[in-house]
Amino acid sequence: MVESKMRSKTRKSAAGIALAAMVLVLSACGGSTLSGASGDPPGDNKPLRGLAAPLFSKGGSSAQGKITIYQKDDRWQLSVTIFSLSPGASYRLAFFDNGNCSSPNAFSAGKLWSPPDMPEGIRPDKWIPLLHADTLGNLDAVTRLPNPGRHNEEVFRKRSVLVFVGDTVRELAPGVSNEVAACGVFDTIQTLL
Repeated sequence: MVESKMRSKTRKSAAGIALAAMVLVLSACGGSTLSGASGDPPGDNKPLRGLAAPLFSKGGSSAQGKITIYQKDDRWQLSVTIFSLSPGASYRLAFFDNGNCSSPNAFSAGKLWSPPDMPEGIRPDKWIPLLHADTLGNLDAVTRLPNPGRHNEEVFRKRSVLVFVGDTVRELAPGVSNEVAACGVFDTIQTLL
C-alpha cells in the first residue's frame, strides 16, 4: 500500500515535470517574432516576415550565425547575429548576385549587387554600416538600411550576403581568401509553429 502511494506520487511528479518542460518549449517557439529587437513596442507580437540567411564559415574562419532582412515601416531592417568571430574586430556586410556559397572563399557568390533604386551617392560596398564584434567574438546588431522600402522581399531572395573581415568589401577572386569570414543565402524565414 505504501509502495503504491509512492508510485502514484512519483507519476504525478513526473507528469508535472513533463508539463513544465512542454510549456517552456512552446514559449521558446513563440520567440520567432523579433519584436523588441527591431524597436517594436513591447507586446507587439506580429509574426516576422522577411528572409533569413543562415551563415556558413569561409576562409578558415569558424563564424556561424544568421542574417535576417525584413521590412519595417518604409525601410528595410537587417538583423545580424554571428558567433565565433575575432574579438573586437570590424566586419563589413555586402550583398552579391549569386545565391551560392559553395566555394571555400565565397567566389561562387558572384559580383557585388546593388538593390534597385539605390539612392545616389551611396556605394554598394558601404551601404550597410561597419559592424564590430564584442570582446567574446560575438556580433549582434539591428540596422536600418538607407534605401526606401519600395520593393518586396523578392529582390533579395536567392542573393548571397557575405561577411568581410575589416572595413573593405573586395571584388571576389578565385584561389585567394577574399577576406570573407562567412556567407549565406537569403530565403524564406523558417518558423517552428
